Amino acid sequence: MTQTTQGGRKRLIICCDGTWMDSLGKKGGEPQSNVARISRVLRRTCHDGTHQIIMYDAGVGSSDSKVDQLTGGMLGTGLDRNIREVYNFICANYVDGDDIILIGFSRGAFTARSVADMIATVGLLTPQGLEQFYAVFEDYEHLSDVDRDPKLYLNRDILRFSENSNFREWETKRKAQYKTWLSEHGLTRHTQRDKSGADTWKFSNTQVSDQVENAFQALALDEPRSAFMPALWEKLEDNKKTNLKQVWFPGSHATVGGGWHDQQIANITLAWMCDQLSSVGVEFSQKRMEDLFNTGLQYSAGHPYPLVPQSAWTSWLWSNKLLPWANPKICPVDLSDAHRDTADCNFKHSEFHPKGTAEQLWKLARPWGLGQMRYPDNRLLTIAGTVVRHPGTFKRTDPHTNEETEEHLVNTNETVHSSVRVRIACQGLGTDDGAVWDCKPLTRREDDSELWKLGRRPANAAELNAIKGLRPRELDLGEDEYYGELYPVGDGDGQWQWVISDKHRGLASDAKALPEEPMTGYWERYLLALTAGNPDVWRWAEENPPFGLI
Repeated sequence: MTQTTQGGRKRLIICCDGTWMDSLGKKGGEPQSNVARISRVLRRTCHDGTHQIIMYDAGVGSSDSKVDQLTGGMLGTGLDRNIREVYNFICANYVDGDDIILIGFSRGAFTARSVADMIATVGLLTPQGLEQFYAVFEDYEHLSDVDRDPKLYLNRDILRFSENSNFREWETKRKAQYKTWLSEHGLTRHTQRDKSGADTWKFSNTQVSDQVENAFQALALDEPRSAFMPALWEKLEDNKKTNLKQVWFPGSHATVGGGWHDQQIANITLAWMCDQLSSVGVEFSQKRMEDLFNTGLQYSAGHPYPLVPQSAWTSWLWSNKLLPWANPKICPVDLSDAHRDTADCNFKHSEFHPKGTAEQLWKLARPWGLGQMRYPDNRLLTIAGTVVRHPGTFKRTDPHTNEETEEHLVNTNETVHSSVRVRIACQGLGTDDGAVWDCKPLTRREDDSELWKLGRRPANAAELNAIKGLRPRELDLGEDEYYGELYPVGDGDGQWQWVISDKHRGLASDAKALPEEPMTGYWERYLLALTAGNPDVWRWAEENPPFGLI
């Protein structure tokens, strides 16, 4: 959310971590989420003088209390506290002209969405308004409640619901009325446009407000837990302002969002996230990012077959049997000399990881896109059941019951990351290294019928020229700071799409094809150049495309 003004400004960057994640707690020495890692690679001052003010918000269930760990992890208890803390921080620090950047993982993403919604709905409270914060917060949570007694609101004249009311129109008018009342009483200030935030997310809604300028979401293809179903966003037809991007990556929740010892896939997601943030002005430290990516490469070289605990949902045979992590032309490993780790790496001893040039480490490490994908190892969180995620087929939820409706989401702007195609083409392994990855969430329905199939995108000169012209902004900020070698993506590279099968056209929303996300950003290309391997897996996948070509 940005407002142009005279003079200098700052950028408030709030990083909301996921369940049980606290980079500052006792578990701070364990593998961190991408949210925590992003908070540590940000520059404090940008080249144009903009100060980047960083707040890190630990996830629910992350305290030392066993009760908090159980209730926070299972039930999300404490989310309202996180929302209040983040919102209060923004109110206390925002001045006209500042940027507000909200980053979240897992339930931290819920916190980020909810705070964005609250800002769009009630604005930012003034010091006078903050004195009544809890009352305003309670009102905000119940603005869509048709049964709550109007006498319980700060504005006791709030619009009532009648039997003849159209719910959505009533909700829109009511939110606008409440925000106006707050403003008239000096309790809030408008932060962007003089417009109601009525068409925004409710806590369980999926519609992105047009007061949110940019919304980016990384999604995990292989997450099986029903309790972790993602809340995909959609843009309504009248929202012409929000830049929305939602990209599918290989792996489960923490494989994509960070938190396992093998962070290779998480590094790919992190690079993509940083490129999206860079597109709106956020700047990162080359040195700290370089250290992070090199640490990942060295870990992979030292642990090509990381631990798969026998408590994981794989058989003990799976846990002990080694498979090549790619087809023989890609994977140079002699399995007779290879072994699986019997314990997780202690990062205090990371100095023992192999060192050397990238080319030397490629002889030992799994290359880009082929890192280990873990199956969730916490059975408590599968109580709600398991489900297969099918991109492009998500439906709206009822904001009152949180149950799925028969209405498809529209304008979701979903794409599929190129690491999906590369992993399939190179015959990378599935979760817990148990078998060759078949990417069933994307390619198959539950009855094993074909869902999405890979094909070349039709040549579009205008689109190709637009992609070719996307120059990473880091290259214009000075070679002294941004000196990384970038992967030379060819003009015709990455021109792929996933097309819905004829049989299942009725399952998809408005999109009949999911394009591949272009490889254009500085950090993605820097990471790919560092970890492409020999043979180069990106080039291999371009020249040896997988199944389902059109």
